Order: sequence, then structure tokens, then C-alpha cells
Amino acid sequence: MSRVLALFDVDGTLTVPRKQADDAMKTFMKDLRSKVTVGIVGGSDLVKISEQLGDGAEKEFDYLFAENGLVAYKAGALLAKQSLKDFLGEEKLKKFINFVLHY
Repeated sequence: MSRVLALFDVDGTLTVPRKQADDAMKTFMKDLRSKVTVGIVGGSDLVKISEQLGDGAEKEFDYLFAENGLVAYKAGALLAKQSLKDFLGEEKLKKFINFVLHY
């Protein structure tokens, strides 16, 4: 396997936003994976990414990062999971959300 890691966004890159990937894209990604390490990055959860890329998407790619990277899979297995609420704490998260909403 090459030491190259190719990362692709789902919506607007691999698929039309919120639509399923077409067969040509799926074939391209499968062929690419035989040459380099392939990772998928998306803002959606695994359920929505699977709707677009197919059931078992976390197993079809070397890496899959859902929820903007908060949930990570490697070779189909859950690698890591993080929560902004757990990381920041509820008070800091509320302060951050209020700042963003005001901005």
C-alpha cells in the first residue's frame, strides 16, 4: 500500500449534496483504494453517510470520519469518538453556542 492518504468529503465532492453516489464514483473509489489509502470525511452521522455511499461505508474505506471528525472508523472498526459537550463541558459549550448564534 502506498503511503498516500486520499481524503474525500461526501456532500458536493463524492455526491451531489444529500444524494447517493453514482456507480461511476463508487467504481472510481474502489479502484483508487487498491492504489492508495482512502478516507471519507463528512459532517453527517454514519447513518446519513451510509445512505449516500452505501450500507457498510465504514468498511468500504480505510478510514471514515463522521460528524466532522468527532466519530472515526478505521477498517470498519470504531477508532475514536468525541463529544464537544464532553470535551468543553456544558457551560463552555453553551457560551460558545450563544456566541455563534449572536455572531
